[in-house]
Amino acid sequence: MDSTSNQPKTGGQLIVDHLVREKVSYAFGIPGHGNTALLDAFVDRRADINLVPAMHEQNASHMADGFYRTSGKIAAVATSIGPGATNTLTGVATAFADSMPQLVITGGVHTYMMNRGVLQELDRPHGDNFPRMAEPVVKRWWQPSRVEQLPTILDQAFNVMLEGRKGPALINVPQDIQAEFTTVDYELSEGRRTQARTFGDPEYISRAVKLLLSAKRPVILAGGGVIAADASKELVEIAEHVGAAVTTSFMGKGSIPEDHPLFAWACGDLGSIPGNACTREADVILAVGCRFSDRITSSYRPGVTFDIPKTKLIQIDIDGFEIGKNYPVEVGIVGDAKNILSSILAELKDFGPGRDYKISDGFARLQTLKSEWLEYLRPMREAGVSPMTASQVLWEVRKVLPRDTIVVTDSSNPQNQVFNEFPVYGPKQHITAGGFSGIGFALPAAIGAKLGAPNQPVCAVLGDGSFLQTGTELATAAILGVPAIFLVINNGGWGAIRNLQLNMFGEDREIITQFKTPDGTPYSANIADTAKSLGCMSERVEDPREIGNAIKRALVSGKPYVVEAITAIERPWSKMHPTGWWDITVPAYLGALRAEYEKHRGF
Repeated sequence: MDSTSNQPKTGGQLIVDHLVREKVSYAFGIPGHGNTALLDAFVDRRADINLVPAMHEQNASHMADGFYRTSGKIAAVATSIGPGATNTLTGVATAFADSMPQLVITGGVHTYMMNRGVLQELDRPHGDNFPRMAEPVVKRWWQPSRVEQLPTILDQAFNVMLEGRKGPALINVPQDIQAEFTTVDYELSEGRRTQARTFGDPEYISRAVKLLLSAKRPVILAGGGVIAADASKELVEIAEHVGAAVTTSFMGKGSIPEDHPLFAWACGDLGSIPGNACTREADVILAVGCRFSDRITSSYRPGVTFDIPKTKLIQIDIDGFEIGKNYPVEVGIVGDAKNILSSILAELKDFGPGRDYKISDGFARLQTLKSEWLEYLRPMREAGVSPMTASQVLWEVRKVLPRDTIVVTDSSNPQNQVFNEFPVYGPKQHITAGGFSGIGFALPAAIGAKLGAPNQPVCAVLGDGSFLQTGTELATAAILGVPAIFLVINNGGWGAIRNLQLNMFGEDREIITQFKTPDGTPYSANIADTAKSLGCMSERVEDPREIGNAIKRALVSGKPYVVEAITAIERPWSKMHPTGWWDITVPAYLGALRAEYEKHRGF
């Protein structure tokens, strides 16, 4: 069918034709009665767009998210009405928090049936009210009442997803709008979308340059905006020119190759010794595309990770709301990170050649701090205990994974430990549920990531708790034959929260964080067998010396492959290594513990 002709088309056909014109190659979803007409429109376009069946709508959104993060191309999510739509919300919220676009298309109530409370309609206090639930986690939503509205809505949706700070958009399409004919004469118009990158104010760029040149201990903090703007090259060149140590947020990990001599490892509550020391001691910090969340600021406690405003802050962000939101700035520049860093670099070069940073005292101190960090990690990496430590697992895995491997994490200990002890070497090689930090993201996102980057190895790193939330999506991996690795660190519980409870409240106040049967016997799911039952290859590993060989087998298998590593939940072998502070409130009735907590609180 000619997608640009003015012959009659249904709303579903208009939507699918538009996705094809926008070069959307994947739509992830689940069929239901509320999107039947929409999905039927994919039938005649199967050669142009892949409709991928998910096992849960949350995971469909996570797959679309992972696909975008590796490919830079928008994917669609197609779900039914009611629970099919509401199930997407955790996935959509994750994309929204991390500024990742995806087009969510949900089925809606027939326009002539609204407000009757038909099957799966949310009709109080408004008819077909699902979009109001999604409103806080999408940049914009639409609910068309006529088929003829769809071309304009679709143009606007792609515009809003891609302009400025990117993010998801929602179209809630009534069932009759999906199915009814209209005659349109419509072609994709690039004139409806801004393609230009924004530039920063030249005066403020010059002020930033002078401040960087005056700095004796400059530090660059790279956030997710660096990755989004493809600005890693410019960031590294600036760091080398002024001799700045570079640390990253969760979303910025990979902005600099992590074997670069200026890389300072992570900062924040579970950051590193060098990361927190460098940011704390800096006289000037250049922060690029970073929100300054509580996790990388040690909950804003002065002098732990940052000492702003004593340290002068230059902040660059595409979203002006973020400038000065959590810390006062010396210079705030709104615009695209790549353009602004290019301008800063050009002006720096106008002042002369870069510093020979390798002979500076600051560089020598950074190398000493990095050596201290490696020594700090060594006992857990070389523990030689059974069950093994998570650090042992990650240490052995990194030895055998190719340099360009994309690692995908969601939340909790696997996320934190990959962040601060597992090096990656380039942008888009570290994908994580950053701002929303939901457990269950890694496995489905890795499926999408592999579809988006078929020529790179992809390894999801997740815990058993995460697997038990979304692990059934392995069925999709098996159906598609997606050759990703799923490394499950199985400690039989919610290990990160168990440590949190024990650290804060003591040994006698741990509750529901270790999986146990009613008689107190520890429970551990057999994840390798579960993976096999879903059609994937798998193996369970208990000896850390076998982890590397298991990963090698997974790499050459050409199949979805689960490696289940049995790890310790008992301390000291499960302990994390906080070098900062995180504000988790202590109940007032825990007297002395509460008093100690209040000493450290930053507010």
